[in-house]
Amino acid sequence: MNITYFNGAFLPKDEVKISPDDRGFLFADGIYEVVRWYEGFFYDIGSHLERMKRSLRELHINWNDSDQFPSIALDLIKKNGLDTQPAMVYIQITRGASKRSHNFPPDNIPLTVYAYAWGFKPDIVSQETGIKVMLKEDIRWSRCDIKSIALLANTLSFQEAFEKGLRECIFVRNGLITEGSHSNIFFVIDETLYTHPESSHILSGISRKNILRIAREAGIKTIEEAIDENMLKFTREAFIANTSAEATPVTEIGGITIGDGTPGTVTKLIIERFHAELGLLKG
Repeated sequence: MNITYFNGAFLPKDEVKISPDDRGFLFADGIYEVVRWYEGFFYDIGSHLERMKRSLRELHINWNDSDQFPSIALDLIKKNGLDTQPAMVYIQITRGASKRSHNFPPDNIPLTVYAYAWGFKPDIVSQETGIKVMLKEDIRWSRCDIKSIALLANTLSFQEAFEKGLRECIFVRNGLITEGSHSNIFFVIDETLYTHPESSHILSGISRKNILRIAREAGIKTIEEAIDENMLKFTREAFIANTSAEATPVTEIGGITIGDGTPGTVTKLIIERFHAELGLLKG
């Protein structure tokens, strides 16, 4: 039985009832967050919590119980028997159910808070061999820094990549590479690690933040600067990063082979350091 969290209670998923007037359903008026469970702990859940709070603030949604998210996530892991396996927890907060109107409903309308957990199998093979991705003009809105549930442009773009047998869609805005449909992207040029700076055009990834820290601790020069798509032919390595995939090498972008078409030494070092840190956290 899949136990979920819904509006302050833990209950079976098939008992969850969400109003058709919910603004998440009508307007995609809400935010979400995803954290990863490493068989004993959540990785950097504090940063996930702060990003969730920021997204709520940007949408002017006030969830008074937001600080309870870490304990809610842990309870979901335990109640679903996921303690000893890799798992993810998803939470979504919308502005609640109200008569359809473009203006916000009164402040006393209850929010809709829904969370659930599931076990998954990490894609170790892709971390060892790398993946191929496509390039596409960035068709998303200009507030990608908000982890909004309005992901239609992302899903359409990812589906296009999927149908082509590719693993991700990487966006280009005004000639500059921003990020993927559900990941940040990094490049290695002249032994320097590049990634798009924090802005309204990318989501500030938690994995992104920690990878930059790990790279600097390893003595790798890092520059937060957007890469022109014309620079791909000079790129020796590339990898994507997100909560589920951690750091995954990219061997081909938009039909252009990256380096020699295999995961590079800088990428391998970052993955090694990332996993070593996880091992220390597991004790």
